[in-house]
Amino acid sequence: MSRIPRDLPSLAGILIAAAAAIALIGFRGDFPLSDDWSYAYSSRTLCTEGVLRFLPWTGASLVLQAGYGALLCRIFGFSFEVLRISTLTLAATGAIGFFLLLGRAGVRGAPRALATTLFALSPLYVNLSFTFMTDVPFTVAAVWAGYAYVRGFDEQRRAWLVAGAFAAASALLIRQHGIFIAAAASVAALLAGGRPWRVRWGDAFAAGALPLLTSIAFHLWLFRWHGAPGGMEMKLTEARHMDLAGLVNCAFRGLEYLGLLLAPLALAVRHDVIARRPRLAAATCTALAVLALLLWLHDGALMFYLTNVMYDFGLGASSLRDTLFLGLRPPVQVGPALGIPLTLLATMAAGVGLSAYLMGGWERRHAPIPLFLSFAAGFLFLGTLLHARYYFDRYLLVVLPFAIAAIAATTPVRVSRAAVVLTALLAWYALAGTHDYLAWNRARYAGLAALTDAGISPREIDGGMEFNAWALAADLGTAPTDAQARSGQAPTVKSWWWVIDDRFVVSFRPLPGYAVRQSLPYSRWLGGGDGRVVILERSSL
Repeated sequence: MSRIPRDLPSLAGILIAAAAAIALIGFRGDFPLSDDWSYAYSSRTLCTEGVLRFLPWTGASLVLQAGYGALLCRIFGFSFEVLRISTLTLAATGAIGFFLLLGRAGVRGAPRALATTLFALSPLYVNLSFTFMTDVPFTVAAVWAGYAYVRGFDEQRRAWLVAGAFAAASALLIRQHGIFIAAAASVAALLAGGRPWRVRWGDAFAAGALPLLTSIAFHLWLFRWHGAPGGMEMKLTEARHMDLAGLVNCAFRGLEYLGLLLAPLALAVRHDVIARRPRLAAATCTALAVLALLLWLHDGALMFYLTNVMYDFGLGASSLRDTLFLGLRPPVQVGPALGIPLTLLATMAAGVGLSAYLMGGWERRHAPIPLFLSFAAGFLFLGTLLHARYYFDRYLLVVLPFAIAAIAATTPVRVSRAAVVLTALLAWYALAGTHDYLAWNRARYAGLAALTDAGISPREIDGGMEFNAWALAADLGTAPTDAQARSGQAPTVKSWWWVIDDRFVVSFRPLPGYAVRQSLPYSRWLGGGDGRVVILERSSL
C-alpha cells in the first residue's frame, strides 16, 4: 500500500516552501545565466528549426532537456524566464522525490525533515534552480530514479526497478553521468544477500539494461550521425589525461564541499560515529586535516576551494571581466576571517560524514537499499573526478542527495539545536546569495539593454560571458583554448568570450583606461547595503 497519503501534509509543506523561496528571490529576467545560454540555444533551434543543434561549448548530453525546452518554446514562446520556471518546477518535484526516497529508506520524523531541508535548500540546489543549467534537471531525474530503485528493493517488485531504469535513462539524456545511478542499482541487486542468484541477475538486468542501451544508442547517434560538439570531445579528452595527483587534489576539494553541505547532518550523527568507530573517525578527520594543511602551505588556499557557484561571500557564476577574466576579488569578500572557520568546519564535517558513510555501507553491505544509496553516492562522486581538469563545485550537486540518504538511512540521527541552527544558516546563505545573484544580473542586463537601445552593437560590448555568448557565439562558432579560459589574465588582453571590440565593458568596479558611463545599484542581502554594476566606456586617447 502506498505511503504517500500519510505524507501529503509534508508534501504540501514542501510546495509551499518552494513557492515562498521563489517569491522571496524572484525569477524575473529574460537573460541567460552561467552556461545556460548554450542549452537554451539548442532548445530554441529545435523549436524554431526542428533541428537539434549543439554549440561547441556544450558538454552535456542535453537531448531530453533540449526537447522539453523546445516544447515549452512552442507553447509559451521562447524566453529565459519560461526556461527558468521549468527548472524551478522540476526543483520542487525533486525535493518531493527526495522526501519520498528518504521515507522508503526508513528515515522518519525530524531526521527526515533535516535531510530534506539540507538537500532542498542547499546553496548549489537553490542557486542552480534559477537557471536553465543541466545540473538541477539531471539531479531531479537522478533522485526520482533513486526513489523508484529504493521502492523496487523495498517491495521486491521488478516493475519499480524498471521504472528506476527509465528515470536513470532520462537522467543520462541530460547528463551522461546518469549511467552511474543505474550501475549502482545493478551492483546493489547483485550483492543483496538472501536471494537466489537467478533473482539477483534478473533484478540487476531490470535496473541496468535500459540505461546501458540508451547510453550506447546516444553515443552511436552522436558520434556516427549527428557529430559531437567540441565540449563533449573535450570531456573525453579530460578523462584520458587524468593523473593521480590531480585526482587526489580534486577528490579532497570535493569532499570538503560535501563536508560543508553535510555539516548539520555530520553534527547530528557525530556521537554515534565516534562511539562506534572512534579510530575510523579519527583517521578520516586527521587525513583530511593534513591535506588541508598541505594545500594551505603549498597554495595558501582555504575554503572555498572550487570555483563557479559558491564563493566568499556570495553565490552564482561571477562572470564579468573583472572577476572572471582578470581574477579580481568578488564584490563582497571576507577573506581568511571566513575561510579559516569554513575550512575547519568542512574538514571535520567531511571526516565525520565520510566515516558514517563508510561505516553504514560496510555494516549493511547485504541490504540492497543501503548498498544502492552508498554505491550511488560513491559512483557519482567518482564520476565528478572525470572532470578533474575543470572541476567545478556544481558537479557535486547530484552526489549530495545520495550522500545524505546513505548516511541518514544507516546511522542514528540526533537532531540537535546546533544542527538546526547550522541548517538555517546554510539555507539563508542559499536564499540570500541567490537573491543577490539575480539582483546584480538584473542590473547588468538593464545597463546592457540601455546600450543596445541606443544603437550600440553587441560587437562593441564586453557584457560578461553570458551576454557575448548569447549574442555572438553561434555566429562566430569558436571556443576558447585552455590558456584563454584561465582566470587572472593580463588587462591588455580582451576577454575570451566572443568579444570583438571592448569599447564598452560591464564590471563590478572601474577599470584602467575606461570611464564610468553608468552606475547601476542593486539590493544586496549578503554583506549588507547596495551593490553596484558599472557600464564602462573606453577613454579617449
